[in-house]
Amino acid sequence: MTNFFSQRIVRLLITVFLVSTLLLTSACSKREITIRPNMFVRTETPLPNPMKGFACFYEKADQDSSLEYIGLKFNEIYSYQNGQGALLTEELDKKLSRVADRGNFAILRIYMLNPGYVDSERTGLFLPEELYNELKNAGDIYYNQVRGGRLEYPDFNSQKLIDCMLDFIALFGKRYDGNPAIAAIQMGLYGSWGEWNMSECRSSACVMTDDNLRKIIKAYVSSFSSTKLMGRNPSLGHANEYPIGYHDDNFMFNTSDFHTKSPEWKALLRKQHYTYATLQQFYDFINGNGGKYEPLWDLWKTQMFGGELSMQMSMEPFGPLWSGTEREALNYCIQQFHMSWLMGVGVGGIPQTNTAEYQEYRKVAGSFGYDLFIDSVTGKDRTGKLTTTFGNAGIAPFYYDWPLEYRIVDTAGTAVFRTRDEDFRLSGLLPGENATSVFFIPEDLKAGEYTVQIRFVSPAEGISKKVMPLRLSNDHELRDGFYELARVVIQ
Repeated sequence: MTNFFSQRIVRLLITVFLVSTLLLTSACSKREITIRPNMFVRTETPLPNPMKGFACFYEKADQDSSLEYIGLKFNEIYSYQNGQGALLTEELDKKLSRVADRGNFAILRIYMLNPGYVDSERTGLFLPEELYNELKNAGDIYYNQVRGGRLEYPDFNSQKLIDCMLDFIALFGKRYDGNPAIAAIQMGLYGSWGEWNMSECRSSACVMTDDNLRKIIKAYVSSFSSTKLMGRNPSLGHANEYPIGYHDDNFMFNTSDFHTKSPEWKALLRKQHYTYATLQQFYDFINGNGGKYEPLWDLWKTQMFGGELSMQMSMEPFGPLWSGTEREALNYCIQQFHMSWLMGVGVGGIPQTNTAEYQEYRKVAGSFGYDLFIDSVTGKDRTGKLTTTFGNAGIAPFYYDWPLEYRIVDTAGTAVFRTRDEDFRLSGLLPGENATSVFFIPEDLKAGEYTVQIRFVSPAEGISKKVMPLRLSNDHELRDGFYELARVVIQ
């Protein structure tokens, strides 16, 4: 009996020793984390900011612009010899590289027909020479007298031409889908200026049928799964059935129903000799084209909207446009269609920076698209958990899922840790909504003082040294799009 009790006492002592050792070891290894999150204050929308605001023509971007429009003739990007098509990349690659080197993004359109290029030597039609000759020999080239000379245009229902367009789109998508320098591709190709209209055409043969235009749209959608696509008119080719955005290139004069709400605006439009048929053409398209298809009012949640200011407004934008009825109409149109950007701010460029007109220009530019901000940051000392809540005070989302990166920096300014929140979907952050991201302080981080920083990573960093960061409407901005979330002390 004595031996039995002795053995039990020994086992008990051993157990107590092991548990004490374990607790002592745990106590020695346990670290204390103190997190002090920053309190964020909202600021005005920073400009420039990627893929929003006023867009400019190629190489004409100003200090507040992030978008440059590139229009390329079809024969500048597509060759056709011995019955075979090929992509010509030199000209576009050069322009995209220059856009990226300025930190900007391109809106790209390919066109075959431009009535503005008609004179004694040019006919406004830009097809590869061999393709042009084949179409002409087949009787599929037509012409019309316009101001400046003779405008030529093809039969857009020619099977030869359609086959070449489909071939081009497949090659185009394979080469440029997902290119980080491209914000959006306007599908173009068909019609004057690639705008899907043939108002200069006097032959029904040159008006593309819905079935043929549908083939073009389907080819674009299947060839571009990453880069955003835009069309001109959702009622053509059943375009409303496909995941594409739209651009209104007569913005403010046929964009909305504002003339039904403002007699003053309707009177101004009448002075410009606009009829009811054109007062709300784009509005009717998006509103279901008289009941022919489902309205597209929610399309902006996933697809980009943009356009070009009507010629009547762009000739003198910095006088009446920034005040009174014109300004009211401009704001209404931008908000009604959730516009991310707009071309055409006057032939004279933006206002001088020290003027009241320039401040109004910036207000309008900031009202486009997204307006992202950090709403709050919270931390838990015991677990090292940091939660960041983002908001969107704009009228549209940011349409690409740029990665969300965390960086931990020591007191010397050296980054000691980087990671990304792979689950955060920036494109899903709609206006008026919130989205959160959770980050844990790494367990193997040494004792010391640190700051936790955050940014959205532009894919353009892979192609250019000068990259425009995605900026939030907040204080605590460092540089290159980084924001300081919190200070951390580990003991």
